[in-house]
Amino acid sequence: MNTPSTLGPIACGVVLARDIDPLVTAYQRYLELTVTQRFRLDEATAAGLGLQALAGQSGCLLAGGSGRAWLMAIQAATAPPRDALTTHGWLSQEVLVADVDRLAARLAGSPFEVLRPPANLAVSERIRACQVRGPAGEILYLTQVNGTVPPFELPTCRAAVDHLFIAVLSTPGQALVIGQRLAGREGLRFDTRISVANQALGLPLEQRHPVGTVQLAGNALIEIDQIETATAAPAELCAGTALMVFEAGGTPPPEARALSAGPFAGRFVAPLRGRAGERAALLYTS
Repeated sequence: MNTPSTLGPIACGVVLARDIDPLVTAYQRYLELTVTQRFRLDEATAAGLGLQALAGQSGCLLAGGSGRAWLMAIQAATAPPRDALTTHGWLSQEVLVADVDRLAARLAGSPFEVLRPPANLAVSERIRACQVRGPAGEILYLTQVNGTVPPFELPTCRAAVDHLFIAVLSTPGQALVIGQRLAGREGLRFDTRISVANQALGLPLEQRHPVGTVQLAGNALIEIDQIETATAAPAELCAGTALMVFEAGGTPPPEARALSAGPFAGRFVAPLRGRAGERAALLYTS
């Protein structure tokens, strides 16, 4: 029997963009997000997130229609592009939406490129999603959940575009042990098709890949996709989804930084680097 997770929910996904102004405008116009905070990335927060090179850059937090902030955009004028579908590291931010078909139709001709049309997922017909590429190259899974999907603990949608609830990671091998150690509970393993990655890699659309999920607190998950034909994650910071920030329980570790300014003022944050080259940060209350 699983014990309660000590990790979760997902505080936010961090997207780096060469120019955050058009990116923010696109999210406001087409996904109806609102800016909840604008800031300059102070040195302590930058170090706590593992983004030391971006200290002093402008950033903002954006929230979905339910009022929950889930996207952080940070200016990174020299960040090279990265194709998240063909390289290891963070593959996608999976966002809860009310009507994926209506939203996908609205994105036609927008800065969000619809990569795959809405379809029911192989894992459950109660989950319907489409995959899009955002203005900075970030991949979003826009996901509609129609009822309960045991054994997953999934949230209830409260807005047209609600919040980030699954962090999707591409790895050369299943690194479930990392998720288990952080979350304090065992994961689930299965094989499923990942059509959007298959399409980008030139593989048969129906090809299945080993997938692992680790349930987090707050009806959130980490999904770990074993995509062996993807290439290694770039060492440098790239445009698109650069890291995921997770709420964490317990006492902050010695390497955690106490923050007095910025978007996480009054909290502690500790950076992590995973086996697939992914960057993450743990956010503590005390």
